[in-house]
Order: sequence, then structure tokens, then C-alpha cells
Amino acid sequence: MTKKFRELLLSIQHLSMNEQKEYLLNTLIKWQGKHDQVDDILVIGIKIP
Repeated sequence: MTKKFRELLLSIQHLSMNEQKEYLLNTLIKWQGKHDQVDDILVIGIKIP
């Protein structure tokens, strides 16, 4: 895991799972810009009670 991605995940850990999903999706869209997606992307989140 890259340092920036880890920092991103740590910075949004206080958000709900749905808010995290939306934040990550929006961040990906912004980062990707007009470029086509060339690799698969998988992010799995779990909620520990």
C-alpha cells in the first residue's frame, strides 16, 4: 500500500462506510481525470464493532 493511499484511508476513518465509499469514488474520479481506467481497482472495507 502506498504511503499516500494509507494516509487517505486514515484521514477518512471517522466517516461512515457510505461516506468513505463516496469520498474514495470522488477522489478516484478526480485523480483519473479524462484518462481511461486500465487496471482493476479493489478496495474492501470492514466494520469492526
